[in-house]
Amino acid sequence: MRFHAVLLATSMFVAAGPAARGQEAGDIPAEKRNAAKLAGLVGFVNLHCSALKSDAERFKGAVRSMGVDPAEIDRDALMLQARAYLAAYEKDVPASCGKAVELFGQKGRIIPGIFLPR
Repeated sequence: MRFHAVLLATSMFVAAGPAARGQEAGDIPAEKRNAAKLAGLVGFVNLHCSALKSDAERFKGAVRSMGVDPAEIDRDALMLQARAYLAAYEKDVPASCGKAVELFGQKGRIIPGIFLPR
């Protein structure tokens, strides 16, 4: 059940996400695309949300629960996809930081504890 909630939440967070260069987002399986969305959000939070930081182990556990090896996010199409999502989150920094707390903060509705206070 939690896995499906993660997929739904990450899909809703960036409904029309950008495509990675050379590979359309639709060509990437949903679980890997959602892991890239979460990775992009983690990168975004660590760069732009001054009150938040990510919990690396909690993030890796969430990605593993999606059936994705966290190392896959650091290469090829998933890395490009994560970077594209990071750029999408940058379009509205305050709203994206707020949504990160709401969904993945200490009391997050989807996966609590991915983002913690700095």
